[in-house]
Amino acid sequence: MSRILSQIITVAFFSAMSVCVAAEDGTYAGAQPVEEKYAAGFSSITEDDSREILKTLVEGEMSGRGTGQEGYIKAARWFAAQLEECGFEPAGVDGTWFQPMPFIRMAVPADTCQLKAGDELLSGASSFGISSWNGRVEVTSGVTFAILQGDRPEQEEGFCDGQILVVQGRGRGGRVSAQDPWLLKSGAAAVLVVTEAARIRTEFVNQNEQTPGPIPTVEIDVATAGKLAAACGLDGDLFGEGDRQGNLILTSSRQVSCQLQVDREAIDVPNVVGWYPGSDESVRDEHICVGAHLDHLGVQGGELFPGADDNGSGSTAVLQVARAIHAGTLKPRRSILLMAFGAEERGLLGSKYYAEHPLRPLEKMVCMLNIDMIGRDEETADEPAEENRNTIHLVGSQLESAAMHQLVVDMNRHVGFVFEYDEEKRVAFRSDQASFAAKGIPVAFLFGGFNPYYHKTTDTLEGINFSKIANAARLYYLVLLHAADTGAFAKDVKQDAE
Repeated sequence: MSRILSQIITVAFFSAMSVCVAAEDGTYAGAQPVEEKYAAGFSSITEDDSREILKTLVEGEMSGRGTGQEGYIKAARWFAAQLEECGFEPAGVDGTWFQPMPFIRMAVPADTCQLKAGDELLSGASSFGISSWNGRVEVTSGVTFAILQGDRPEQEEGFCDGQILVVQGRGRGGRVSAQDPWLLKSGAAAVLVVTEAARIRTEFVNQNEQTPGPIPTVEIDVATAGKLAAACGLDGDLFGEGDRQGNLILTSSRQVSCQLQVDREAIDVPNVVGWYPGSDESVRDEHICVGAHLDHLGVQGGELFPGADDNGSGSTAVLQVARAIHAGTLKPRRSILLMAFGAEERGLLGSKYYAEHPLRPLEKMVCMLNIDMIGRDEETADEPAEENRNTIHLVGSQLESAAMHQLVVDMNRHVGFVFEYDEEKRVAFRSDQASFAAKGIPVAFLFGGFNPYYHKTTDTLEGINFSKIANAARLYYLVLLHAADTGAFAKDVKQDAE
């Protein structure tokens, strides 16, 4: 039985039963068959392929695809190889698949930071986090402990000269940074800023580098700070959550050895960029951009964040689109620019970089289609996942062009999503399409909704809705073919995000 015939029978069955639920395989109930000229590419997108691709991204050697980490580089290379197999051409810098972006990476090397009181080791490298300082220092001295709440206490210049200063800021006014004038006045040989363990960063990658403080400063977790206080004869729960009024400063003469090291290096983080030439030479320089961010959180504090939904799912759908273009008998009239963005989790940095340093003229970009987090069903305290098997948020499609929005809606009749629009204000500028909308380019963003696994180590393959991934790819495949055929959309007055 042909796939199209199977789809027709499935649609007829569910229509007759008046049921509107997600199919386990294929399009949703009520979806209309596509025209024959689209069928080969459309039917090449399968749930099994979605599972295969996502499994490689999540359970391979890519280790959560953290920006600046080796796992992301492996993912970028693998993604480029997949595009090459689909007939795409490299569209990056110097004939490569990549657009490198300059970053600064800072990291606490394993087993180089430690605190010792006599022969007792109080910490390991994972107890220390990055501030703005980098370098190496070893200090043996007494310790000053400080808890700051609001206004800083009056102290003489050099009030803990040559000592280790362990400081915790509480409340909004007590927040401590390496540039705090009170710290700079202290004369400390090293500063340990007490921080919740969940906020400790053993590695940090960014484009904007903070000015390093003149005093060696790192963050240290609450548990280790408590061990240090106890070793110095103080309350081991000194930095716990107990109520405390005003500032507190305590000094110990116990000699403590402190070894700190934070490495800094300049690195390149790539966007992956592929080009599928349009079939019509007269409009081949015009193009439709399809993209998703490839990065996630990687390994943080020794824990792996797999990022199956965020955004292994979107990356999978984009590769499914690439495969459909390759398999389809109807080739896009205008060209397709397919991108896997880096550093989205750092603030849309990959897409922003491309928008400011385009490798193809932005005025020739017909539209930008973005996919982010479409592998799980939206789930909140008031809305169980089971109610969202076939729903998806269509975001940003009305920002620049009503015609763009209408095209997505029209093509959805062949897929059958139930579109929702209640996340516009919350997410319209939180994924990569926003970088292109800021340039006046019509965009659309498919988003599955938030769920309890968001940015958690539990965002694994378990519970992924592969039907939603495949159908997002099917929808964008149809949208891009029609956009590639008709070209630029009429622009409207920019509407509010809602």
